[in-house]
Amino acid sequence: MDKMMDNPWFLRIVSLLFAVLLFITVQNELEGNQMNTVGTSVESIQDVPVQVYYDDDNLVVTGAPDTVTLNIEGPSNLVLSAQTMQDYTVFLDLRELPLGQHEVEVQYENLPERLKVRTDPRTVTVTIEELITEEFAVEPDMNERLLADNYVVKSTNVEPNRVTVTGARSIVEAISFVKATVSGEQGLNESFTQEARVRVLDRDLNKLDVVIKPEVVNVSVEIEQYSKEVPIVLEQTGSPQDGVTINSITSTVSTMRVFGPRSVVDALEEIPVRVNVSQIEESGTVDIEVEAPEGIDRVGRDTVPVTINATVAAPENEAEQVPEDDTSANTPPEDTEDVVTSRTFQNVPIVIAGLAEEWSSTFAIPSDGVVNVTATGPESQVNELTAEDVQVRIDASAVDEEGEFTLPIEVEGSDVATWVAELSQATITVART
Repeated sequence: MDKMMDNPWFLRIVSLLFAVLLFITVQNELEGNQMNTVGTSVESIQDVPVQVYYDDDNLVVTGAPDTVTLNIEGPSNLVLSAQTMQDYTVFLDLRELPLGQHEVEVQYENLPERLKVRTDPRTVTVTIEELITEEFAVEPDMNERLLADNYVVKSTNVEPNRVTVTGARSIVEAISFVKATVSGEQGLNESFTQEARVRVLDRDLNKLDVVIKPEVVNVSVEIEQYSKEVPIVLEQTGSPQDGVTINSITSTVSTMRVFGPRSVVDALEEIPVRVNVSQIEESGTVDIEVEAPEGIDRVGRDTVPVTINATVAAPENEAEQVPEDDTSANTPPEDTEDVVTSRTFQNVPIVIAGLAEEWSSTFAIPSDGVVNVTATGPESQVNELTAEDVQVRIDASAVDEEGEFTLPIEVEGSDVATWVAELSQATITVART
């Protein structure tokens, strides 16, 4: 052994073997480190936006997801680069598909080919429909629980009162309500105007996904005290003067609106109008002051026109003395003037003239659509008149939208008398047929 150790060639061979062993060990370690650097990785990228390619000028797509999850697998450096750069695109290409429902594959681009890519979900079901635009009337909507006690909504108005709605045909055809809802604090007792956002709803009051123009409208709400129309009753008071006989007391006004607490107004059945005849000296029309009944805040008008028909007897000492030689006293006069009298025709129907065929109407005031009309003229001619000699009408030719309208009453009748209706205006509610 000592001889071998002293031999230089032995030492050279042993040194060479150690050098080779050391080289192999270092090389294996370097290769292991390199394998760790270029090994495979698996990552999931959440909430990746999805682009949808289609003719968005004429079509609308429903069912397409906004985002998907992207699962990628491959060399760690490529996976890391994809996560960091995010220069890829995930999309649905619907440009060649017809109208209807389709199951389409989620596609991607700008990812290295060495990566294994899978989207979650891999396919989606979409519906392609025709894009249409229609115009709708806006209905104002307000919760009347916001009103103060004994106050009601008299009228509402929307400006603009029509909007255009754009969306898929199936959605637009499902529209049942287009509402502009107003809000406010509890205890509203004054009229107001506010902006309101337009909502489009189906028959089950579900909000529909459509485009509305304009999205916001102005809603005006007119609020007033609780009221109702109550009949008036003419009551004669006082005693007529000597020689004066009261034949009749009539008025062209038969009802009056009263305002006040709901319980008091609802219990009121009539309003007495007291006519004192003690100062009446001849027939004529006078304005009688109306007193508000107890508990009523105010009445619709302060006075009521009352026509009094009276006969006045001539005093005996003023009788005309006829000379004995005046034979004309025995000759009847050629023309005797008729006594002026008034006659009231009950429940004359009001004709609505000029309303276009696309609208229907109902009477709000008077609710039964009839009115009393008084004819005044020579007694002999007035007594021959009938209800067919008079026509009552309102002109609705200017009405071109839904809502409530108050229009003047026009009376046309025979020329032998003066005709006056008990109401000067009528209110109708107009809706589209």
